[in-house]
Amino acid sequence: MTMAQSLLQPFSSAATRILRMDHAHVLADFQRLRADTTPPVRSALCRRICTALDIHMQLEEELFHPALRELESHLPALDRSEADHADMRLQIERVRQLSEHEEDPTAALTALITQVLHHVADEETQLLPAAEELLGAQRLRELGARMTRRRFELARPHAVDMAADAARAAPLKTALFAAGTLLASGLVFQHFRRRRITRH
Repeated sequence: MTMAQSLLQPFSSAATRILRMDHAHVLADFQRLRADTTPPVRSALCRRICTALDIHMQLEEELFHPALRELESHLPALDRSEADHADMRLQIERVRQLSEHEEDPTAALTALITQVLHHVADEETQLLPAAEELLGAQRLRELGARMTRRRFELARPHAVDMAADAARAAPLKTALFAAGTLLASGLVFQHFRRRRITRH
């Protein structure tokens, strides 16, 4: 095990657990959006939700879904999940455009929330239990480690914006923790990348 892998190990978990945690974090941000939310906080939460969903969907499409497709088992929930992603991307783009033009994204957010809730319910009751049965614990842990590394890569270009949005949208203690986590993940990714370059 390399130094980078040992550093990543505590952050790694089974793939299905990672996906469930993503669901919980996004839904928690949705719940923080209220009628009296100030525009700066609302914009920060919108960006956090959209970025989190982008990363979550890319992890599923690059790693999780292909692992299930390799099993050659027909999973209708997998087909639905991939279709949901296309719909959610349209809603995410609408939310982003409204937020960038300082327009009220309430209607677009409501549509996105409805889509995400449907998607989460389907995944957590159908797709993730099927994955746990078909892939097994060892394969899920391996996938989880790959997803953790890939998450650092996907988040790295957004690290500054994500830290700023965390500071705007969260209480001070939570914001500092989030910023520290993003900084730590960036350092781990840089170390991992240097080791890969050195080996080549």
